[in-house]
Amino acid sequence: ACSPKRLGKLHICFLIFAGTSIPLAAAFNHGGVFAPTRSRTRPLVTVFEGSPFHNKQLSSKRHARNLVVSAANTNNTESNSSKSKRSAIAAVALSLLAFTSRTAVANAAKTAATAAPEAIAPLVLPTLPRLALVCLLPTLLGYYKSEYGVSYGYGTAMAASSYLILSSIASAGGLPMLPAIKESISLTSFQSAGILTSLCTTLQNLKSLLPASLPAFHAFALFFYGTRLDLFLFYREVFYARFRAMRERIEARAKKQGSRWKRTPFLLSCTFLYFCMMSPLLITSKLCGGVSMACGGWGGGLVPILEQSIRVSVIVTLLGFLLGAFGDMNKTIGKALQGEDALITGGIFRFFRHPNYTGEVIGWISSCLAGFLAVAWKTLSSGTGGRVALWKSMAPYLLLSVMG
Repeated sequence: ACSPKRLGKLHICFLIFAGTSIPLAAAFNHGGVFAPTRSRTRPLVTVFEGSPFHNKQLSSKRHARNLVVSAANTNNTESNSSKSKRSAIAAVALSLLAFTSRTAVANAAKTAATAAPEAIAPLVLPTLPRLALVCLLPTLLGYYKSEYGVSYGYGTAMAASSYLILSSIASAGGLPMLPAIKESISLTSFQSAGILTSLCTTLQNLKSLLPASLPAFHAFALFFYGTRLDLFLFYREVFYARFRAMRERIEARAKKQGSRWKRTPFLLSCTFLYFCMMSPLLITSKLCGGVSMACGGWGGGLVPILEQSIRVSVIVTLLGFLLGAFGDMNKTIGKALQGEDALITGGIFRFFRHPNYTGEVIGWISSCLAGFLAVAWKTLSSGTGGRVALWKSMAPYLLLSVMG
């Protein structure tokens, strides 16, 4: 059996063959480019050798006219046989075309039917203990520097937990994050080309995944927030001595309170807070797996309105985090130009006194709202049965979302 790729090539070849043979047959039968003309009368002279016309001394003009008439008569006598031959050629071409079309379609359907279950796997979200551990580990940096538990620990916990959920959604859709990255990074080798290829593939997968999955878009918003926060904190600590001095003052006050182990209740409470802030993403991932970011319209009842409201909420979540990012960038550039003690009033600060905090408030409230809207939408769209059970199962996540 031919592979689908080879059948596709044969299909194209027969399309070309059929597309050229039919016009050629029409040209032969109806006086096209291959029909005898005045410029092609010389090869037809042999037809008239031995005839009375051949031995006569005719003028060139009369001779040419007689050749055209004779060629036309010859073409008429042979038209039936040539027409049948060329029609047979066209019929064979069309038959082969139909055969390859049916075969290609059948093989494509068979391949799609066998490949679909492998490409799209069921969604398996990270377990709650795993997500709690991911929120805890970065927060443990607070044992080293007290301020790190609420800065790098905060950003890394958000980025890592949302990445785990985003990776699960992407794998279920057949678009894995960082494919083949383990083969490129090991204890004995470091393949930069493989890492670059993996990153490019990840960006392409994200480009295809985010418009097609609302939970993936929600997870990306949180991942963007955490990653951007970590990068900004690192930049600020490296290039600004003032912030390094502030970190050391915080650490000195923490050491006055006793041993580092006394920070454990505070760090555990931070871990719990980070888990609460991630809970709305768990709700949308569990309930909105088949919802895309494509606008479905507001009409048609309460269910479409709720579905569209979820989309708006996750979009506003990302916009809020972008507002905070623009605020940090605006402030950094302004202080670099005007001095560290300058009061920044231009750019986005013309509209928001604290765009960073305002963006976070908008982002986290919208994320929490998306969780409540997802439960309400799922309750109405699933019918009358199981509504109470759904609210009971989602109540702990909703409570954690409000606390976050």
